[in-house]
Amino acid sequence: MPKTKYGKYFSTEVVKEVDKRPGAFVTSTRHLEKFGGGHLSVDAIYINHPHLMISQPHKHEFPQYLNFYSANPRNPKDFDAEIEMTLGEEAEKHIIKSPTALYIPAGLMHGPLNFAKINKPVLFIDIAVTGKYTRVGNTPD
Repeated sequence: MPKTKYGKYFSTEVVKEVDKRPGAFVTSTRHLEKFGGGHLSVDAIYINHPHLMISQPHKHEFPQYLNFYSANPRNPKDFDAEIEMTLGEEAEKHIIKSPTALYIPAGLMHGPLNFAKINKPVLFIDIAVTGKYTRVGNTPD
């Protein structure tokens, strides 16, 4: 961004290659820990094939919002996928089959997150209310 009075509020450093999946990219602010004061971290990922995104149950010291939307800009209800999400110490499994927003309070165990069936692309937006994304216990994926 040009050096202007308000240019500091913009970042073009938002497209990042996924370390674990060379050649795969994510639009993200997760690596910009101090951007905007470090209050928020956002990932936006287009999901077009089934895969296990998060393999281990884990929790955070901050709230998180997981959003699962149709990737069809002409029809936001055009959702043809099945996403498995497990919540709580008792591992309560939920199947997402329509556009959904999920709130995860700080300290709530969650995962695995499995994009089990993807017949039409899904726009997955992960919002963490923190500038530095960490897991309690640093569990691996």
